[in-house]
Amino acid sequence: MRKRAICPGSMGELVQGLREGKEVLISLPIDRYSEMEVIWQEEERKTEKNNLWKSEKALRIALGEWRMEHLAGQITFRRLREIPSGKGLASSTADIAALLGALARFLGRPIREEEIARIALQVEPTDSVFFSELSIFDHLRGEIKLSLPLPRYLGVVVVELPGERETLAVDREKLRENWEKHRREIEEAFRLVERGLEEGDLSLVGRGATLSGQIMQEVEKEDLWNKMVSISREIGALGVNRAHTGRAVGILFDRRVYTPEEMLSRVKEALKREEVKIEVNTVISGGVRVVEL
Repeated sequence: MRKRAICPGSMGELVQGLREGKEVLISLPIDRYSEMEVIWQEEERKTEKNNLWKSEKALRIALGEWRMEHLAGQITFRRLREIPSGKGLASSTADIAALLGALARFLGRPIREEEIARIALQVEPTDSVFFSELSIFDHLRGEIKLSLPLPRYLGVVVVELPGERETLAVDREKLRENWEKHRREIEEAFRLVERGLEEGDLSLVGRGATLSGQIMQEVEKEDLWNKMVSISREIGALGVNRAHTGRAVGILFDRRVYTPEEMLSRVKEALKREEVKIEVNTVISGGVRVVEL
């Protein structure tokens, strides 16, 4: 017997920072997926998957909470589709959420988004990609602060920069100090993005995302950031967002103005001398989806 589920990743965050003293963010889910398959095996397994240790830990936490620890040795899993790791594309969160979705279906029990959040947070700070709604999300407590409309016509060209950055290695104290220093600018970034999403004004979303990313430059500097902000203006994009604790930057654009192919071509031409990986993606709603076999 086997069950599968998928969960999307994200192109980082539109905004991240302190609000009312809480560390919150707005993830940007995109059409890149982690797909996990849960399998029953007769012989007890003895080795853990070193490259999926976060998912392995989440599996054991879930079985413990569900009082099914005795099954841990005979339930295994494999990843069928993956999102690049260390880039800030929510790869670990998507892996964990897809695994929990497949595991719950395998065991014939329901699982709510809030339960996925609670389990994932016992592994590391999490993104909100397993929630179906776009939201302002407290990624340290797993709480939605405000649900927001999905930006139907927003596209993003994802630029993956060289190297990796591990979420758990980020200096969170330094992050908070920087956000405290720029409290007014962070509030303005959230205000712009909220208003842009609620009114359907993507130019405001681009302005807010760019402001949030610029503030992050003081803590996690990206050498190409300023160049990409300039490029976005030159090629008619809306602005730039970033993986605040990763190695990816997104150029945001209005799909009513440019086709994905047109914007991808413009970005590739502008960055043709840089050693980066470039791909265009669609902004989608989040959530874990079971794959019917």
